[in-house]
Amino acid sequence: MVILGLDPGLASTGFGFIKATNNSPTLLKCGYIKTYNKDNISVRLFQIYSDLNALIEEEFPDMMAVENVFSLVRYPKAGILLGCVIGAIYIIASNRKIKLVEVTPKEVKNSLIGYGNADKRQVKKMVQHIFNIDQIGSFHAADALAIALTAFYRTKKENLL
Repeated sequence: MVILGLDPGLASTGFGFIKATNNSPTLLKCGYIKTYNKDNISVRLFQIYSDLNALIEEEFPDMMAVENVFSLVRYPKAGILLGCVIGAIYIIASNRKIKLVEVTPKEVKNSLIGYGNADKRQVKKMVQHIFNIDQIGSFHAADALAIALTAFYRTKKENLL
């Protein structure tokens, strides 16, 4: 099973593809899609939509996992823009008939660190440890991989029940 984890954001959307075989995850690809704040919002959303579709064409995920961060949004405009990005992700999943799951930041931190209030550095270090890599280029990519891992662990747990 290939899982695409997504850390949504208008300025930068992190992505991480993992492959789950023999009950263990393997890193396939990670990075982020950067948009430019001088571009119109419609251009930025289309770039995220287009770039994600191109990535999906390369890796063919069976599942997409997106972080549900609305409880963390402090500013209404930021929440609306984030909702637009997540909406584009939902449309991609629906068009491609890919199962989509949402995970909360607290679930990610509990799943990887065992502590729901862990910080970004702890999550990034754990992701690097799990995949036995020295460095991940950005926090957005690390968060996306953490989201994919959380979906993997949740699915694994559900299959055991």
